[in-house]
Amino acid sequence: MPRYMSKDDYDNIGKNIKKILVNKGIDKSELAKLLSISEKEVDNILTNKLQPSVSQLLKLSAFFNVDIATILFGESYEKKKIVKTTPNERVVVKRKNYLIYESLAPKYSGKAIEPFIVDIYKTKDYLVDESVHNGEEFIYVVEGKIKMIIDGKEYFLTEGDTIYFDSSLRHRIESITEKSKIFAALYYGTSMLLKTKGKKMKDLIQAAKIITPQNIVVINPDKSSIDAINKAVAEGIINKVFLVGDRVTLEENLSDYLIFQKHYIYEHIDNNENYFQNCTLKGIELINRGEVDFIMKGNINTASMLKVILNKKTGIPSGRRLSLVSIFELYDREKFILLTDPAINTELFPEGKIDLSVDIINNAIDVAKAIGISDIKVALLEANEIPTEKIPSTILDQELTKLKWDDAIVYGPLSYDLALYYDAVEKKGLKDNPVAGNADILVVPHIEAGNFLYKSWAMTMGADVANVVVGAKVPIVITSRSDSDMVKFLTICANAIFANYLSVKNRNH
Repeated sequence: MPRYMSKDDYDNIGKNIKKILVNKGIDKSELAKLLSISEKEVDNILTNKLQPSVSQLLKLSAFFNVDIATILFGESYEKKKIVKTTPNERVVVKRKNYLIYESLAPKYSGKAIEPFIVDIYKTKDYLVDESVHNGEEFIYVVEGKIKMIIDGKEYFLTEGDTIYFDSSLRHRIESITEKSKIFAALYYGTSMLLKTKGKKMKDLIQAAKIITPQNIVVINPDKSSIDAINKAVAEGIINKVFLVGDRVTLEENLSDYLIFQKHYIYEHIDNNENYFQNCTLKGIELINRGEVDFIMKGNINTASMLKVILNKKTGIPSGRRLSLVSIFELYDREKFILLTDPAINTELFPEGKIDLSVDIINNAIDVAKAIGISDIKVALLEANEIPTEKIPSTILDQELTKLKWDDAIVYGPLSYDLALYYDAVEKKGLKDNPVAGNADILVVPHIEAGNFLYKSWAMTMGADVANVVVGAKVPIVITSRSDSDMVKFLTICANAIFANYLSVKNRNH
């Protein structure tokens, strides 16, 4: 089963940051200012007494202009990695009282194969665990004698024997002798970390793998949602998965996809006329009990689910308007670009008022903070940068620009080229503008503009994207059937990071 990274796996972070500071000639006082912490706290990070948060790691990655792997492991993704591990560097993972795993390559990032030495003790009082997961498994018996039950058939192996099998078949292992030792290599399939194209999205995945594995509730799961979640379970990003719906129907329809039974918790709902509403209410109950960190849409109408979630009496509204924040990595940028709102709100200024727009912008600023963006710059997009009564939204953009914003600079109106490209800024004489040419967040005036921009980036340009629906007490995962496997996986990563950010923020308040 997936092995979750512990704090010990990242015990060289301070040393790696020190090395970068020396190489780039950066003083630790600059880090204190960047992270908004004291120099004493910086010292604690550099001496491994304090581990940086995920948003701080992402912020450092952007500030140093290195991928997050360089901070975590001292080596970039792009380099050929060779990791020697001595016996005292192995990570021991105990599992009940009869299995002790030792990971043989704990610090190799993004590995597709997990090698272990496993001590197995003869059991009398313990129920032997059954496993099933994607991929393949190889076992070599170093000493002793073991029994394996694979797909209902028994296999007896003694010292020197090997067995190779499809690990999606149900399997369990027992020691016949008082103690046995095996070498096991588990292959889960190529890590999603290696499949994504962009450096920043690799950072997003690695950041999601660092945090404590999150728990998720899925409302009436379907094949698409379970397939995406399984990838996150295999990567150690998701721990518990609460499946809300008619259990008999779910098990019949999803039998080929329910491969991580130890991670699933079934919440049965009778299939009656209020089925979808009751499924969503059960999800809300789990959130209010603190058992899950975020919620995901399965086979349920989006509007119906959101209506229940946002109900002021029985739902989990936060007081802000719901909006979609899309996190992009564009091929000609070396940073994340956030786009809002391309899918939920039809316009930025309904009835010519700015109340809704403030919520939409603040939602995006919160997501930007969670993924480590500092000195956040928000561009209010229009067709032209010159305010005119003929386009009322440009006048309202000016009102937003004059407001006081926490941890961000908001400016508009700006055309698309002036928001992102320095050449256009220089030609039009806006070099002193605080946002022009360097925007982190693009805010569109209406849903059509956002939808066109989203699809042109994602489909025509092939850009990686992750989506977070913000405005409830927890993030909401809404994926489309047309989304690629990578988009769905990145979306879960982004929501896990944002859920963790909200949790830390709420604890601190």
